[in-house]
Amino acid sequence: MVAFDAVVVAGGQGSRMGYVSKADLDISGERLLDIVLRAASGAATTVVVGDVAVPDGVLLTREDPPGTGPAAGVLAGLDAITDPAPWTLVLACDLPGAPEAVGQVLGAAASAPDEAEGLCLRDAGGELQHLAALYRTPALRHAFDVWGDPANRSVRGVMASLALLPVDPGDASVEDLDTPDQLARWIASHPAAPANRGADDDKEGWRAFVEDACARLGLDAGLVDEHAILRLSRRVAHEGARPMAPVATYILGLALGANPGANPVAVTAVLQEAIATAPVPEEDR
Repeated sequence: MVAFDAVVVAGGQGSRMGYVSKADLDISGERLLDIVLRAASGAATTVVVGDVAVPDGVLLTREDPPGTGPAAGVLAGLDAITDPAPWTLVLACDLPGAPEAVGQVLGAAASAPDEAEGLCLRDAGGELQHLAALYRTPALRHAFDVWGDPANRSVRGVMASLALLPVDPGDASVEDLDTPDQLARWIASHPAAPANRGADDDKEGWRAFVEDACARLGLDAGLVDEHAILRLSRRVAHEGARPMAPVATYILGLALGANPGANPVAVTAVLQEAIATAPVPEEDR
């Protein structure tokens, strides 16, 4: 395996997702950023570029000035690494298929020809995904030197001078999640196992309760994803605001009741943004 650092770009506004933090989206019971960080777990140094919480051992920085795009974010990540590895893995924070996809590109790097300045995963349409790629660090640095100020410039433009080797992701996905519909499709096609499975999480038992309760109230039980609701309430409780967990799920129900045509996944994503404002009990401070 080649030695590499990792730069994860997480500084976008998530405008197409409704201005939510995509890095913090719950994907099958796991934060989207944590899925991407898991993909980069073999890195010597990992840097996240954005305004988001990161685990211990992961560096956090911002592009300068903040909000000037992913190209500026990649450069900020490079600048934060004091002892660069020969290769740099660059990933967007919204790649739920990153663990499998990164395995493909790292495997290909072991036999990459010397003239290849980077290996870039390509999507189903054959387009190179420059934020799902592994670059030779000196070549990547040189590309930024040639390009100049990357603020509000395209990543594709910066990387245009590099000799990149396309990598087929195989069965892995390099789809990023930009919209609520994309998020909903991914979750629907990758169902989560119930978190903390136990007596209170028995799938058949909960489904029977949901169907009975909905039948008594004249509701469509097919609209109730009990495990997604449990994940939401657990996340609120995990942030320290335990009394707000049932309140959050109640608000979710009110929002969906008031907007029958709303995408439940999108509404949940918006509600997750409010978790940071939930009051923390005095004993947890």
